[in-house]
Amino acid sequence: MNVLVLILAILVGFIFYSQQSVATANAMSRAARAARKPAAGRSGFGEALAVFGGALAGDAMWAAAALVLFFLAQQLAPARVILSIVGSFFFLRLAWGALQDARQGIVPRTDLPADKEAFQTGAQISFKNPYALGFWLGASAATLLLLSSAPSLLDFVLFFVGIVVGAALWSLLIAWLAARQPGSLSTGFFRTVNVVAGVAAALLGVAVLWATVTQPVVASPPEG
Repeated sequence: MNVLVLILAILVGFIFYSQQSVATANAMSRAARAARKPAAGRSGFGEALAVFGGALAGDAMWAAAALVLFFLAQQLAPARVILSIVGSFFFLRLAWGALQDARQGIVPRTDLPADKEAFQTGAQISFKNPYALGFWLGASAATLLLLSSAPSLLDFVLFFVGIVVGAALWSLLIAWLAARQPGSLSTGFFRTVNVVAGVAAALLGVAVLWATVTQPVVASPPEG
């Protein structure tokens, strides 16, 4: 159970961050600017990673707050059912957006202005995005209750670690590609990412909704 929580959380974190187009666009813009002016400061990889670092700091805060709220609310059966349905809605909404972007061939911009430090830019994006609290509240409830009717404290910790790892993997991938192989960040790359993310998010959303409808979540005390 614990291993499944970690694996699924990494997948959710990666999918969620692959759809954070503003952070990705800012990271790619920083890397492109550093490539044009290599003597201006940090490397393109460092600049892009700093943007993601700031964004991840804010999103980690929202995710932690969401997990605390769910941990406190999980004793209430109605809340568990409602949060599972909300989580499925968020997954399906994420899937719809990803598949629409894939169909339109959306690619993040690389010409955004740099009016703040890279870390500050990323932090501003995530700290001012309360949508993330709702997403993580629904996503954490949906994912954990999909795997267990009584998630333990360890499951909550592993879920948090997993989503941070998943987000970090996306951040490292994009920062490295933007700095070393910017040409690979093409329409084809993002179309593939969006299709995979959209299908995975849709499957998660449907699985959660089906499990909630066919086997309503019954409140029970958390394990150890």
